[in-house]
Amino acid sequence: MDFNLTPLNKMVIKTARAFCETEIPAIDAYMKEHNDYPPYLQEIFAKHHMLGMDIPKELGGIGADNFNLILIAEEVGKTASTCMLPFFMNNSVAETICHWGTEEVIKKFVPPLCDGTAWASMAFTEPNTGSDPRALTLTAEPDGDDFILNGTKRFISMANKPGPGVFFAKDLSMKGKPFDTTAFIVDKMSPGITFSGHYELMGLDGADTCDVFFTDVRVPKANILGRQGKGFPILLRWIAGERIQQCAATIGGGQAALDESVKYGNQRVVGGFPMGYMQGFSWMLADMKTRVEACRLLCYKTVKLQDEKNKGFEAASSELKVLTVPLIQEVCRQAVQFHGSYGYSKEYKVEKIFRNAMHLGVVASSLEINKTIAGMTILTQK
Repeated sequence: MDFNLTPLNKMVIKTARAFCETEIPAIDAYMKEHNDYPPYLQEIFAKHHMLGMDIPKELGGIGADNFNLILIAEEVGKTASTCMLPFFMNNSVAETICHWGTEEVIKKFVPPLCDGTAWASMAFTEPNTGSDPRALTLTAEPDGDDFILNGTKRFISMANKPGPGVFFAKDLSMKGKPFDTTAFIVDKMSPGITFSGHYELMGLDGADTCDVFFTDVRVPKANILGRQGKGFPILLRWIAGERIQQCAATIGGGQAALDESVKYGNQRVVGGFPMGYMQGFSWMLADMKTRVEACRLLCYKTVKLQDEKNKGFEAASSELKVLTVPLIQEVCRQAVQFHGSYGYSKEYKVEKIFRNAMHLGVVASSLEINKTIAGMTILTQK
Protein backbone atom coordinates (compact mmCIF):
# COMPACT_ATOMS: atom_id res chain seq x y z
CA MET A 1 0.00 0.00 0.00
CA ASP A 2 1.21 3.47 -0.88
CA PHE A 3 1.09 5.61 2.26
CA ASN A 4 1.84 8.86 0.46
CA LEU A 5 -1.01 11.33 -0.01
CA THR A 6 -1.54 12.60 -3.55
CA PRO A 7 -1.62 16.34 -4.37
CA LEU A 8 -5.41 16.04 -4.54
CA ASN A 9 -5.54 14.43 -1.09
CA LYS A 10 -3.41 17.24 0.32
CA MET A 11 -5.62 19.86 -1.28
CA VAL A 12 -8.72 18.19 0.21
CA ILE A 13 -7.14 18.28 3.68
CA LYS A 14 -6.19 21.93 3.22
CA THR A 15 -9.74 22.77 2.15
CA ALA A 16 -11.19 20.88 5.11
CA ARG A 17 -8.90 22.68 7.56
CA ALA A 18 -9.89 26.03 6.07
CA PHE A 19 -13.55 25.07 6.52
CA CYS A 20 -12.91 24.10 10.13
CA GLU A 21 -11.11 27.35 10.89
CA THR A 22 -13.50 29.73 9.14
CA GLU A 23 -16.92 28.12 9.47
CA ILE A 24 -17.10 25.81 12.47
CA PRO A 25 -16.72 28.43 15.25
CA ALA A 26 -19.88 30.21 14.01
CA ILE A 27 -21.69 26.90 13.42
CA ASP A 28 -20.91 25.69 16.95
CA ALA A 29 -21.92 29.04 18.43
CA TYR A 30 -25.30 28.80 16.70
CA MET A 31 -25.76 25.23 17.88
CA LYS A 32 -24.90 26.12 21.46
CA GLU A 33 -27.50 28.90 21.45
CA HIS A 34 -30.28 27.07 19.57
CA ASN A 35 -29.52 23.40 20.38
CA ASP A 36 -29.92 22.64 16.69
CA TYR A 37 -28.10 22.92 13.39
CA PRO A 38 -28.10 26.20 11.47
CA PRO A 39 -30.80 25.93 8.77
CA TYR A 40 -28.23 26.83 6.10
CA LEU A 41 -25.61 24.28 7.25
CA GLN A 42 -25.81 21.98 4.24
CA GLU A 43 -25.42 24.92 1.90
CA ILE A 44 -22.20 25.84 3.72
CA PHE A 45 -20.90 22.32 3.12
CA ALA A 46 -21.86 22.61 -0.55
CA LYS A 47 -20.07 25.95 -0.87
CA HIS A 48 -16.88 24.27 0.32
CA HIS A 49 -17.33 21.35 -2.14
CA MET A 50 -17.89 18.83 0.67
CA LEU A 51 -21.17 17.27 -0.51
CA GLY A 52 -21.64 14.65 -3.22
CA MET A 53 -18.03 13.60 -2.77
CA ASP A 54 -18.37 10.34 -4.70
CA ILE A 55 -21.34 11.42 -6.84
CA PRO A 56 -20.83 12.02 -10.60
CA LYS A 57 -20.46 15.65 -11.62
CA GLU A 58 -23.45 15.46 -13.96
CA LEU A 59 -25.63 14.93 -10.87
CA GLY A 60 -24.09 17.87 -9.04
CA GLY A 61 -21.43 15.88 -7.22
CA ILE A 62 -17.69 16.27 -6.89
CA GLY A 63 -16.76 13.03 -8.62
CA ALA A 64 -14.05 12.18 -6.09
CA ASP A 65 -13.91 9.07 -3.91
CA ASN A 66 -14.54 7.88 -0.36
CA PHE A 67 -10.89 8.19 0.63
CA ASN A 68 -11.05 11.95 0.19
CA LEU A 69 -14.32 11.99 2.12
CA ILE A 70 -12.75 10.33 5.15
CA LEU A 71 -9.83 12.78 5.02
CA ILE A 72 -12.42 15.53 5.48
CA ALA A 73 -14.17 13.50 8.18
CA GLU A 74 -10.98 13.26 10.21
CA GLU A 75 -10.35 17.00 10.02
CA VAL A 76 -13.93 17.81 11.06
CA GLY A 77 -13.66 15.18 13.81
CA LYS A 78 -10.70 17.03 15.29
CA THR A 79 -12.96 19.99 16.06
CA ALA A 80 -15.40 17.84 18.12
CA SER A 81 -18.24 19.62 16.29
CA THR A 82 -21.53 17.76 15.89
CA CYS A 83 -21.94 19.30 12.42
CA MET A 84 -20.10 16.25 11.08
CA LEU A 85 -23.33 14.21 11.26
CA PRO A 86 -25.30 16.06 8.53
CA PHE A 87 -22.16 16.06 6.38
CA PHE A 88 -21.95 12.26 6.64
CA MET A 89 -25.65 11.75 6.06
CA ASN A 90 -26.01 13.80 2.88
CA ASN A 91 -22.97 12.13 1.37
CA SER A 92 -23.86 8.56 2.33
CA VAL A 93 -27.56 8.73 1.43
CA ALA A 94 -26.82 10.33 -1.94
CA GLU A 95 -24.36 7.52 -2.71
CA THR A 96 -26.87 4.91 -1.57
CA ILE A 97 -29.61 6.29 -3.83
CA CYS A 98 -27.16 6.39 -6.75
CA HIS A 99 -26.21 2.75 -6.15
CA TRP A 100 -29.71 1.28 -5.76
CA GLY A 101 -32.11 3.77 -7.34
CA THR A 102 -33.80 4.01 -10.71
CA GLU A 103 -32.74 6.78 -13.07
CA GLU A 104 -35.91 8.69 -12.19
CA VAL A 105 -35.28 8.45 -8.45
CA ILE A 106 -31.62 9.39 -8.80
CA LYS A 107 -32.34 12.51 -10.83
CA LYS A 108 -35.09 13.58 -8.43
CA PHE A 109 -33.40 13.11 -5.06
CA VAL A 110 -29.60 13.22 -5.51
CA PRO A 111 -28.92 16.76 -6.84
CA PRO A 112 -30.60 18.51 -3.86
CA LEU A 113 -28.41 16.45 -1.50
CA CYS A 114 -25.34 17.67 -3.38
CA ASP A 115 -26.24 21.38 -3.52
CA GLY A 116 -27.25 21.52 0.14
CA THR A 117 -30.91 22.43 -0.37
CA ALA A 118 -32.05 19.13 1.18
CA TRP A 119 -31.23 17.23 4.38
CA ALA A 120 -30.95 13.43 4.17
CA SER A 121 -31.92 10.82 6.76
CA MET A 122 -31.62 7.05 7.04
CA ALA A 123 -34.23 5.35 9.22
CA PHE A 124 -34.25 1.74 10.32
CA THR A 125 -34.24 1.86 14.14
CA GLU A 126 -37.53 1.54 16.01
CA PRO A 127 -38.43 1.45 19.73
CA ASN A 128 -38.00 -2.35 19.85
CA THR A 129 -35.32 -3.04 17.25
CA GLY A 130 -32.13 -1.61 15.87
CA SER A 131 -30.85 -4.53 13.81
CA ASP A 132 -33.55 -7.17 13.24
CA PRO A 133 -35.73 -6.58 10.14
CA ARG A 134 -38.19 -9.24 11.33
CA ALA A 135 -39.08 -7.01 14.30
CA LEU A 136 -40.00 -3.92 12.25
CA THR A 137 -43.43 -2.47 13.04
CA LEU A 138 -43.49 0.41 10.53
CA THR A 139 -45.82 -1.04 7.92
CA ALA A 140 -46.27 -0.26 4.24
CA GLU A 141 -49.65 -1.24 2.77
CA PRO A 142 -50.18 -1.00 -1.01
CA ASP A 143 -52.97 1.30 -2.21
CA GLY A 144 -53.14 1.91 -5.95
CA ASP A 145 -49.96 3.64 -7.12
CA ASP A 146 -48.94 4.35 -3.53
CA PHE A 147 -48.03 2.68 -0.28
CA ILE A 148 -49.51 3.87 3.01
CA LEU A 149 -47.01 3.90 5.88
CA ASN A 150 -47.92 3.69 9.57
CA GLY A 151 -45.65 3.33 12.60
CA THR A 152 -42.73 4.85 14.46
CA LYS A 153 -38.99 5.28 13.93
CA ARG A 154 -36.58 6.13 16.75
CA PHE A 155 -33.26 8.00 17.07
CA ILE A 156 -33.42 9.36 13.52
CA SER A 157 -30.91 12.10 12.73
CA MET A 158 -32.06 15.16 10.74
CA ALA A 159 -35.54 13.62 10.50
CA ASN A 160 -37.30 16.94 11.10
CA LYS A 161 -35.36 18.72 8.36
CA PRO A 162 -36.70 19.06 4.78
CA GLY A 163 -35.43 16.49 2.34
CA PRO A 164 -35.56 12.78 1.52
CA GLY A 165 -35.18 9.99 4.03
CA VAL A 166 -34.72 6.29 3.34
CA PHE A 167 -37.21 4.51 5.61
CA PHE A 168 -37.31 0.74 6.04
CA ALA A 169 -40.75 -0.81 6.51
CA LYS A 170 -42.49 -4.18 6.70
CA ASP A 171 -44.01 -4.50 3.23
CA LEU A 172 -47.49 -6.03 3.69
CA SER A 173 -47.63 -6.91 -0.01
CA MET A 174 -44.77 -9.37 0.64
CA LYS A 175 -46.66 -11.26 3.38
CA GLY A 176 -45.74 -14.95 3.46
CA LYS A 177 -42.47 -14.41 1.64
CA PRO A 178 -39.11 -14.95 3.37
CA PHE A 179 -38.05 -11.30 3.03
CA ASP A 180 -40.50 -8.45 3.53
CA THR A 181 -38.40 -5.37 4.33
CA THR A 182 -38.68 -2.68 1.66
CA ALA A 183 -36.79 0.63 1.54
CA PHE A 184 -38.83 3.72 0.65
CA ILE A 185 -37.57 7.20 -0.17
CA VAL A 186 -39.89 9.49 1.76
CA ASP A 187 -40.27 13.26 1.65
CA LYS A 188 -39.94 13.98 5.38
CA MET A 189 -42.35 16.91 5.12
CA SER A 190 -45.15 14.67 3.81
CA PRO A 191 -48.64 15.01 5.35
CA GLY A 192 -49.06 12.58 8.25
CA ILE A 193 -45.44 12.73 9.47
CA THR A 194 -44.80 14.25 12.91
CA PHE A 195 -41.77 14.32 15.17
CA SER A 196 -40.83 14.15 18.83
CA GLY A 197 -38.52 16.67 20.45
CA HIS A 198 -34.77 16.16 20.34
CA TYR A 199 -33.18 13.51 22.50
CA GLU A 200 -30.71 14.86 25.06
CA LEU A 201 -27.54 12.89 24.44
CA MET A 202 -24.36 12.35 26.44
CA GLY A 203 -22.29 13.87 23.64
CA LEU A 204 -22.85 15.18 20.11
CA ASP A 205 -24.15 18.46 21.52
CA GLY A 206 -26.98 19.97 19.50
CA ALA A 207 -27.75 16.84 17.46
CA ASP A 208 -31.41 16.81 16.40
CA THR A 209 -32.01 13.08 16.86
CA CYS A 210 -35.74 12.42 17.28
CA ASP A 211 -38.60 9.97 16.80
CA VAL A 212 -40.69 10.00 13.60
CA PHE A 213 -44.39 9.14 13.65
CA PHE A 214 -46.21 7.98 10.50
CA THR A 215 -50.00 8.22 10.29
CA ASP A 216 -51.39 7.15 6.91
CA VAL A 217 -48.45 8.63 5.02
CA ARG A 218 -48.70 8.15 1.25
CA VAL A 219 -45.50 7.28 -0.60
CA PRO A 220 -45.47 6.61 -4.39
CA LYS A 221 -44.49 3.11 -5.48
CA ALA A 222 -41.94 4.83 -7.71
CA ASN A 223 -40.07 5.82 -4.53
CA ILE A 224 -39.15 2.24 -3.65
CA LEU A 225 -35.36 1.99 -3.44
CA GLY A 226 -33.99 -1.22 -4.90
CA ARG A 227 -36.31 -4.23 -5.04
CA GLN A 228 -39.36 -4.92 -2.90
CA GLY A 229 -38.54 -7.12 0.07
CA LYS A 230 -34.80 -6.57 -0.45
CA GLY A 231 -34.36 -3.52 1.75
CA PHE A 232 -32.08 -5.06 4.38
CA PRO A 233 -29.02 -5.43 2.07
CA ILE A 234 -29.40 -1.72 1.29
CA LEU A 235 -29.13 -0.93 5.00
CA LEU A 236 -26.13 -3.24 5.49
CA ARG A 237 -24.18 -1.69 2.63
CA TRP A 238 -25.05 1.86 3.75
CA ILE A 239 -24.12 1.27 7.36
CA ALA A 240 -20.78 -0.27 6.35
CA GLY A 241 -19.85 3.01 4.67
CA GLU A 242 -21.26 4.98 7.59
CA ARG A 243 -19.04 3.02 9.99
CA ILE A 244 -15.94 4.03 8.05
CA GLN A 245 -16.90 7.73 8.10
CA GLN A 246 -17.82 7.52 11.78
CA CYS A 247 -14.52 5.85 12.65
CA ALA A 248 -12.56 8.41 10.62
CA ALA A 249 -14.17 11.31 12.50
CA THR A 250 -13.57 9.61 15.85
CA ILE A 251 -9.94 8.98 14.90
CA GLY A 252 -9.77 12.72 14.24
CA GLY A 253 -11.12 13.22 17.75
CA GLY A 254 -8.43 10.91 19.08
CA GLN A 255 -5.77 12.91 17.25
CA ALA A 256 -7.17 16.11 18.76
CA ALA A 257 -7.13 14.51 22.22
CA LEU A 258 -3.46 13.66 21.70
CA ASP A 259 -2.66 17.16 20.37
CA GLU A 260 -4.38 18.79 23.35
CA SER A 261 -2.43 16.55 25.74
CA VAL A 262 0.90 17.37 24.11
CA LYS A 263 0.10 21.08 24.37
CA TYR A 264 -0.90 20.75 28.02
CA GLY A 265 2.14 18.58 28.78
CA ASN A 266 4.45 21.30 27.46
CA GLN A 267 2.65 24.16 29.21
CA ARG A 268 1.99 22.64 32.63
CA VAL A 269 5.10 22.99 34.85
CA VAL A 270 5.67 20.54 37.72
CA GLY A 271 8.82 20.76 39.85
CA GLY A 272 10.36 23.25 37.46
CA PHE A 273 9.91 21.10 34.32
CA PRO A 274 7.14 20.65 31.74
CA MET A 275 4.86 17.91 33.02
CA GLY A 276 4.93 15.96 29.76
CA TYR A 277 8.61 15.08 30.25
CA MET A 278 7.84 13.07 33.37
CA GLN A 279 8.11 9.40 32.47
CA GLY A 280 4.55 8.40 33.37
CA PHE A 281 3.06 11.14 31.22
CA SER A 282 5.40 10.54 28.28
CA TRP A 283 4.36 6.89 28.33
CA MET A 284 0.73 7.95 28.11
CA LEU A 285 1.53 10.04 25.04
CA ALA A 286 3.31 7.08 23.44
CA ASP A 287 0.27 4.86 24.02
CA MET A 288 -2.08 7.47 22.62
CA LYS A 289 0.03 8.10 19.51
CA THR A 290 0.40 4.42 18.56
CA ARG A 291 -3.31 3.74 19.06
CA VAL A 292 -4.36 6.65 16.85
CA GLU A 293 -1.90 5.65 14.13
CA ALA A 294 -3.01 2.01 14.15
CA CYS A 295 -6.65 2.99 13.78
CA ARG A 296 -5.89 5.52 11.05
CA LEU A 297 -3.96 2.99 8.96
CA LEU A 298 -6.72 0.39 9.20
CA CYS A 299 -9.26 3.08 8.30
CA TYR A 300 -7.26 3.95 5.17
CA LYS A 301 -7.05 0.29 4.19
CA THR A 302 -10.79 -0.21 4.69
CA VAL A 303 -11.87 2.81 2.68
CA LYS A 304 -9.56 1.74 -0.13
CA LEU A 305 -11.50 -1.54 -0.29
CA GLN A 306 -14.71 0.49 -0.48
CA ASP A 307 -13.38 2.61 -3.34
CA GLU A 308 -12.26 -0.54 -5.17
CA LYS A 309 -15.89 -1.79 -5.00
CA ASN A 310 -14.65 -4.80 -3.05
CA LYS A 311 -17.65 -6.38 -1.34
CA GLY A 312 -15.32 -7.41 1.47
CA PHE A 313 -15.33 -3.80 2.65
CA GLU A 314 -18.56 -4.47 4.59
CA ALA A 315 -16.91 -7.02 6.91
CA ALA A 316 -13.70 -4.96 6.93
CA SER A 317 -15.66 -1.95 8.20
CA SER A 318 -16.79 -4.07 11.15
CA GLU A 319 -13.19 -5.04 11.87
CA LEU A 320 -12.30 -1.35 11.76
CA LYS A 321 -14.94 -0.57 14.36
CA VAL A 322 -13.83 -3.49 16.55
CA LEU A 323 -10.34 -1.94 16.65
CA THR A 324 -11.31 1.74 16.77
CA VAL A 325 -13.95 1.73 19.51
CA PRO A 326 -11.79 0.52 22.42
CA LEU A 327 -8.55 2.14 21.27
CA ILE A 328 -9.85 5.64 20.54
CA GLN A 329 -12.16 5.65 23.55
CA GLU A 330 -9.13 4.81 25.68
CA VAL A 331 -7.10 7.56 24.00
CA CYS A 332 -9.81 10.06 24.88
CA ARG A 333 -10.01 8.76 28.45
CA GLN A 334 -6.23 9.06 28.77
CA ALA A 335 -6.44 12.67 27.55
CA VAL A 336 -8.90 13.51 30.32
CA GLN A 337 -6.63 11.78 32.84
CA PHE A 338 -3.57 13.57 31.45
CA HIS A 339 -5.24 16.92 32.18
CA GLY A 340 -6.15 15.92 35.73
CA SER A 341 -9.07 17.85 37.21
CA TYR A 342 -8.96 20.24 34.27
CA GLY A 343 -9.81 17.35 31.94
CA TYR A 344 -13.16 17.02 33.71
CA SER A 345 -13.94 20.68 33.09
CA LYS A 346 -15.95 21.89 30.10
CA GLU A 347 -13.38 24.66 29.72
CA TYR A 348 -11.02 22.09 28.20
CA LYS A 349 -11.68 20.51 24.82
CA VAL A 350 -10.80 16.96 25.92
CA GLU A 351 -13.99 16.75 27.99
CA LYS A 352 -16.15 17.20 24.88
CA ILE A 353 -13.96 14.90 22.79
CA PHE A 354 -14.36 12.14 25.40
CA ARG A 355 -18.15 12.45 25.47
CA ASN A 356 -18.32 12.35 21.66
CA ALA A 357 -16.12 9.26 21.50
CA MET A 358 -18.59 7.30 23.60
CA HIS A 359 -21.12 7.30 20.75
CA LEU A 360 -18.87 5.18 18.54
CA GLY A 361 -19.64 1.94 20.38
CA VAL A 362 -23.43 2.24 20.25
CA VAL A 363 -24.36 4.29 17.15
CA ALA A 364 -24.37 3.00 13.54
CA SER A 365 -24.38 -0.59 14.86
CA SER A 366 -23.00 -1.52 18.27
CA LEU A 367 -19.51 -2.79 18.96
CA GLU A 368 -20.90 -6.21 19.86
CA ILE A 369 -22.81 -6.60 16.59
CA ASN A 370 -19.64 -5.69 14.69
CA LYS A 371 -17.67 -8.31 16.61
CA THR A 372 -20.28 -10.84 15.52
CA ILE A 373 -20.09 -9.73 11.88
CA ALA A 374 -16.29 -9.81 11.87
CA GLY A 375 -16.09 -13.15 13.68
CA MET A 376 -18.66 -14.91 11.53
CA THR A 377 -16.94 -13.62 8.39
CA ILE A 378 -13.67 -15.17 9.55
CA LEU A 379 -15.39 -18.51 10.17
CA THR A 380 -17.12 -18.60 6.77
CA GLN A 381 -14.26 -17.37 4.59
CA LYS A 382 -12.97 -19.92 2.09
